[in-house]
Amino acid sequence: MRQHSYYNTLILLAFTAITAGCASAPSTPNGAFADDELRDTDRDLIFSTEFPVANKADALLRADTARKSGEIDKALFFYVKALQFDPKDADLLAAIGLLHQYQGNDELAARAYTMALDAKPDYAKVLEARGLIYLAHEENERALADLTRAAEIAPDSWQAHNGLGLLADRAGNHDVAIGHYDKALALNPNSGAILNNRGYSQLLAHKYLGAEIDLRMAAETHGHKQAWVNLGTLYARLGRYDLAVEAFEKVLPEAEAFNKVAEASIQKGDYTTAETLLEQAIRLSPTYFPAAEENLAQLKLKTGGG
Repeated sequence: MRQHSYYNTLILLAFTAITAGCASAPSTPNGAFADDELRDTDRDLIFSTEFPVANKADALLRADTARKSGEIDKALFFYVKALQFDPKDADLLAAIGLLHQYQGNDELAARAYTMALDAKPDYAKVLEARGLIYLAHEENERALADLTRAAEIAPDSWQAHNGLGLLADRAGNHDVAIGHYDKALALNPNSGAILNNRGYSQLLAHKYLGAEIDLRMAAETHGHKQAWVNLGTLYARLGRYDLAVEAFEKVLPEAEAFNKVAEASIQKGDYTTAETLLEQAIRLSPTYFPAAEENLAQLKLKTGGG
């Protein structure tokens, strides 16, 4: 149906950026919004002069053409122009939010999503998208509300379950988190990100065998870089230092890998091993390595070494 095409064609494009974090939380005021809160009005002064719009269909056609050409700013301009002819079009508002989120403009995305939900409160994909923005900005209560509702309306929303798992881990409820990751993986079994999240949750819950299986599969089968870091953390915690170094070296410089394992061995009270690892890190570093030097100095103070 034409009514939904401009939203559906954007989902794959924009949802690749949904879990990216930013430095500050988005502002999402309540109530009605002016159209200029959804776009860069200075830039639009140029577009409005060059590209007058006759009606909603005309604006949508131009928006789709611009989007397919990779002209995202122009596409946003025309989508917002289309909105002027139908301010309560939830699909159009969702599409505007997706494009803003794709560009990393989370505040504008959240505004568009809020407007879409004002028009259509049970819009599961938009609840999921806004909830994931809140999650990325550590607005945990808002994220929990949106993602819980999204999962209730659409139980097949794997990103909602993955987000709920992350929230449960933040709250220290690791068994609850693992349950959400199980649901997410059942819906999206080839996701290295979900495997990594479940593996790290199991690490936090001291379920080390399950953690190793998940993290190694995420790292080796799916090429998930953070999984290598988490696997190294797991092996270091278990005192399997050689394996920890090997895991860290997959994604970190060799000297930094030795330093990270040394830090873990210090936490375990294995000071002799830590000293050896730090000396190795310093030797391997092509430049001065202040973190390793500082760790070694602190270790010598702790052990009384000279």
